[in-house]
Amino acid sequence: MTAKGVILFTAAVGALLLCSCAKNEASSSAAESQLEKSAVPASIVGEWKCQETPLDNSELYSGYLSLDIRSDGSYLMYDAEAGNPCIKGTIQTDGDSLLFVDDSGVDFAPPAGWENMSKRQEIGYTADADKLELTYTDNDNSVTLVFDAVNAPNEIKN
Repeated sequence: MTAKGVILFTAAVGALLLCSCAKNEASSSAAESQLEKSAVPASIVGEWKCQETPLDNSELYSGYLSLDIRSDGSYLMYDAEAGNPCIKGTIQTDGDSLLFVDDSGVDFAPPAGWENMSKRQEIGYTADADKLELTYTDNDNSVTLVFDAVNAPNEIKN
């Protein structure tokens, strides 16, 4: 190979490396941006026990529910009295609400008052260190489950 060929080859390889680095930085920035968008609020991470009745419907019983939310966005809402899962999957943030995604492949059994819930459902929420309120809205009706902290806002231990 001539000196001119070596220089052209080196320049071409250098250009490819620069393009590759720029592409990786752009991909990394996009991935970090998506991670920040989908990270669950620290205030909802932990173990939660539902109060006896929903906030807006004292005729429904919800005291059987427990909810575990991990910092990676995975969750499990289950019937603590019978030991059965209700809904399980991942949570994504969406402004002032959460998107509960049931991608578990196990029985999908939404809690009392949330019977028409879909497997990808926007849920309103408010949270502080001791209480988590989750509001499911279906047309003009809404049911708010109120959970008390059992172990929040700490990471659930396996």
